[in-house]
Amino acid sequence: MSRLRAALGELAQEAPDVAPTTDLAALAVANHQRHRRNITMATAFFATVALVGAVTAGVTLTGSGQAAPATPSVPDLPSGKVGELSYAYRTKCETDLSQTPSFDCSKVEWRVVTRTGRTYRVPQALANTPDHTQPPVAISRDGRIFAYYSRQEGAHVVHDLVAGTQVVSRAKVKESQIGRGSMLVVSDDGRHLGFDPREGSKYPGLLIDVRTGRTTTLNGKYEAIGIKDGLVELIRYRKTDLWLMPVTGGGKPVRFHGTYINFSEPAPDGRTVAAIEFEKKKLTLLDTRTGRVVRKVTVKGVPVKGGPDSVRIWVSASEVVLDYQVGKELRSYAVNVDTGKARQVFKVSNAAMDVTLPAEW
Repeated sequence: MSRLRAALGELAQEAPDVAPTTDLAALAVANHQRHRRNITMATAFFATVALVGAVTAGVTLTGSGQAAPATPSVPDLPSGKVGELSYAYRTKCETDLSQTPSFDCSKVEWRVVTRTGRTYRVPQALANTPDHTQPPVAISRDGRIFAYYSRQEGAHVVHDLVAGTQVVSRAKVKESQIGRGSMLVVSDDGRHLGFDPREGSKYPGLLIDVRTGRTTTLNGKYEAIGIKDGLVELIRYRKTDLWLMPVTGGGKPVRFHGTYINFSEPAPDGRTVAAIEFEKKKLTLLDTRTGRVVRKVTVKGVPVKGGPDSVRIWVSASEVVLDYQVGKELRSYAVNVDTGKARQVFKVSNAAMDVTLPAEW
C-alpha cells in the first residue's frame, strides 16, 4: 500500500487543522479502499479474467462471458466502434532483480475489456509517470464512454466506444497537475469531466466542458464522485456534506448527521443516495434534500462481513450496486434496498490489481 501511505502522509501534512492524524488516516483509508485495491508496485497481477456479467445504465445487465487470456499480442484499442466496456485495468510493474528497487514500471499501461470479453491495450492513456504517479481513467455508467489523460495531447481524451468518435478536451492539463490519488469522473454523454488532482487534499478540482474547454473550479474541500443528469455529485467527508451542483454552477450542500463514506450516485427518484455509515459499516439511504436518514439496510447474501469497497450505480429504483473484494475476486452485487437481498451481477477473478468499473470514482 505504498501509494496509500504516500497519500496519507501528504494529507496529514497538508491538512493538520482538519483532524488528528489518526482520525484523518482512518477516514482516508476508508475512502481509498474502494478504488485503490492493493495498489503497490509489487502487486500480483491476474492470470485469467472471469466475467460473470456487467452492470449497465438503467436496468440492463449483460450475460456471462470469458475474457481472452492476456498475451503479448493484445491489440491496441481501435479508434472506431468496439462496444461498451465492462471495466479497465492497469497492468503490473515488471520485476527486475538487477536493479533497486526491483520493479520496472516503464511498461505499465491501461487495458480495457469489453462486455463481449475482448481485451485491448490503450497505450495512449497515461498509466504511470516518472515519479510513479498513476493517472486515473473513467468509464461512464453505461460503459459507452472511456476517458483518460493523454501525454501527447496534454489533455484528457473522451472516446465514445459505441459511436467510434474521440474528442480531445480543449482544456489543457499539465501532467505535473496529476498528483497521487488523483480522480476522474465522466458524464454519460462524455461532455463533462470532473478532475481532482489529489484525492483527500484541499487542492481544488476542475469541472471540464470537453466541447468548449470551459472549466469551473471545484471547491477543494469536496471530491467529485460522479456526474449524472446535469449534476456533479460532490462529497465532503467527516461532516458529512453532499452537494449536487448543476454543471452550470449553483446549488448548495446538505449536511448529514453522522459520518458516511462510499456514496452511490443519486437514485432514480433524484433525491436519495446510498452510503455506508462509517462506524457501523451499515448501508444507509439518505435524503439529499433534508439530510435525514431514510432507511438502514441489512445486506443479505454477500460472502464477507463489514462494509463494501464501494457503492456505485442504481440498476433500478430498488437496487443499488455494491462492490466487494472477496479474496482475489472483485464481485459486484445488486442489493435490494427494501429487503436487503443481494444478487451477484459481476465478477473479476484474481483482481489484486487496479481496476476501474463503470461510474467508479
